[in-house]
Parts: sequence; structure tokens; C-alpha cells
Amino acid sequence: MKPCVWVIAWWVCVVGSRAPGQDAPRASLTVATYNVQNMLDAFDDPYALDERTPAKPREQIAKIARAVRKLDADVVAFQEIENEGLLRAVVREYLGGMGYSHIVVGQTNSIFGQNLGVISRKPIVSVTSHRWMEIAPAAGQGDWPVRFARDLMRVEIQATPTRRLHLLNVHLKSRRDGRDDPGSTRWRSAEAGAVRSAVESLLVQDPGAWVLAVGDFNDTPGSAAIRALLAPAAGGRPLLVDVHKGLPPANRVTYLLEPHRDTVDYILATPALAGRLGPGGAVVLEEQPLLEGSDHAPIVAAFDLGVE
Repeated sequence: MKPCVWVIAWWVCVVGSRAPGQDAPRASLTVATYNVQNMLDAFDDPYALDERTPAKPREQIAKIARAVRKLDADVVAFQEIENEGLLRAVVREYLGGMGYSHIVVGQTNSIFGQNLGVISRKPIVSVTSHRWMEIAPAAGQGDWPVRFARDLMRVEIQATPTRRLHLLNVHLKSRRDGRDDPGSTRWRSAEAGAVRSAVESLLVQDPGAWVLAVGDFNDTPGSAAIRALLAPAAGGRPLLVDVHKGLPPANRVTYLLEPHRDTVDYILATPALAGRLGPGGAVVLEEQPLLEGSDHAPIVAAFDLGVE
């Protein structure tokens, strides 16, 4: 048999052997976000105040890695990771065989080494920082343009051969000066408005874009910042959907320390992607032995991307 004829025969045998009506394989995408609480290395950065916080103990890093293994997500966004070298070392030593060959950590405006990172099984196409962008507060919040306390890190990921995911990894201004600190609240609300604007810009280019805004938003459901992010778009259509909103409050606690146990970490999806969330696909990790490496619990969401 000539080579070309053999190839055709093989194709008919393998591809044509699918039973009539049998579904083609469906693509899926699982995304997680995890604030790993000051994951700093043992080396002093002379241009940061990382020496104020001890290096992350090895046993805590191992526990964080066990949690990541449990999640088994295709893409994991991290907050409070110091640098790319450290994240690559964690993947190499603790997450071998999981396919995380695409790794990035971006420098943020934090002076404490609290940077943003992503590991992915899917190819990372581009990374865009917004750390230098001036943010205008909403009307009535004062005239004081600010920048992101850390950054809005946009990571473009090749989710399928034909579609890309826009992952917006954020760590908004903390509330460490007090739950009712007005300056902190205004700053977070301004950051939330900038995140919303980034999503709107992507949807102008492609109304069906797959966009996720994920990370530590440092604010609770119903707060001004979260309300701004989840407010409807023009015409009353949803702009972003909180994919964990159906969980009972007791099962979606992401900040673990008393007396402030609450929900502050989110995965917010544009409707085109939120509609692909599988039943039970949005989870907050609750297994206590897996939560001892950080003061936050990781959260995960699984999406059915359809037939490719």
C-alpha cells in the first residue's frame, strides 16, 4: 500500500471507528487562586523590605503545595509570592509531574515582596502589568489619583487551540489599618473600578470574551468594592458573575484567622465563561490539614469549554 493510502486508511480506522452519535471529547479548564501569605525566600532583596518578614518555612511551603496538588487546577493564580525563581523552585520540588511548564511572577508596587504569579499547564501568551496606571476614584470619593497597591496582572492564556482566556490576577489594598478605615476603603473601591474598566475594555473588543478576575480582593460580599465589580453592565446585563455565590457562607470562608474569618477571595467570570461552569464546579478548599500553609484558603472553579 502506498504511504498516502495507508494514512487515509488509518484515519478512517481510528477516527471513523467512533460509534454513531458518540460525543467528541470536550475541553475543560480548571482555574484556582491562592493567597500564599508572604511566600518569601531566604535571600535579602536590598531594594525591598522583605527582611521585615521571615522566609516562608519549608514545611508551610510543602503544605501549600499539597493544597495545590489537591486542587489539580490547569491554572493557578498566586498572591504574595516574592519572585519567579522561588515559584519555579516550588514547582520543581513539590509539583513535579503536574504539567506546570508555564510560570510567571510579576513585580508589583508592594515594597514587601508581595507579588503576583501564575502557573499554568496551558501556554501563557502574554503578560501585561497595570502597576504604573493612575486610578481615578469614583465621584464623591475625593480627588486623589492612586495606583494599584500591588498590581492588576493580566495573563493571556491559550485555553483551547482557538480560544484564549484573559486572567486578571489581583491583590487589592489591604484593610490592615482597620476594617472601617475610609482611606483603605476608597483605595480598594478605586482599584475595583479599574479592574471593572479592564473587563469592559476586553468585552468591547470581544463581547464573548473569556475573562476571569481572580485573587484576593480584601473585601467581603456586599462591600462597595465588590458591588462595583458585580454591578450590571448597560442594559442590565451582568458584567461579571461571582461563581461561588451559590455556596453557603460557612462554606466559602477564604480568610481563615479570627476574628476576621470571612470571604475575601473570588473568581469572577464574564457571562460567556460563567455559563460554562459545571454543577458543583466552584469550590473552596476546606480540608484543615491542607490549609495550614497560609492564612487564606484556595478556591477553584471548573469550566466546560465544549468540543474543540
